Amino acid sequence: MKLRLFFAINFNQEIKQRFFEISSLLQKFNEPVKYEPIEKLHLTLLFLGSVDESLIPSINQNSLHISNYFSETEVTFENLGVFKNFKQPRVIWIGMHDNSELKKLSLELRNMISQFGITTEEREFSPHITIGRVKGNLSSKFIDYLKSFTFDPFTARVTSFELMESKLESSGSKYFIKSTFNLKKVL
Repeated sequence: MKLRLFFAINFNQEIKQRFFEISSLLQKFNEPVKYEPIEKLHLTLLFLGSVDESLIPSINQNSLHISNYFSETEVTFENLGVFKNFKQPRVIWIGMHDNSELKKLSLELRNMISQFGITTEEREFSPHITIGRVKGNLSSKFIDYLKSFTFDPFTARVTSFELMESKLESSGSKYFIKSTFNLKKVL
């Protein structure tokens, strides 16, 4: 059986609450945006797509090996942005200060996954938390609000990463943790 898989960093409830508070400020506007529920807020390290379930034990073994080479780290969330661009926004996200450890981790996972014949997107790792998906045309007033939106930066500790499954259901996708890989503690 094939499963939709991705590697992600999940944050504790306190940090997810901070993401959700920012999202809530945007939700006050009556705009065609589908906002992510608090339980789905995460940072994607690498989207794998449809993967044969029989590969999971090998992926887990290799991911555990990789996790031994990476230490816990801190990330700082500092801005709001959009994908594609402000003329054609499709995704609203919370961005973070560049973190070289996470970039390296994402690259290692991509290299490992390619050994299983799994092809991933070639775009460069761009760490962010998706908080909303645009489902129509946004008002110019809301776009101006997004452009000028600021919040006090905050820091989160990254102690592990997960192999996650995304199940598509009639109500939308639901995420499930398949495996957790702890990073080395920094003394």
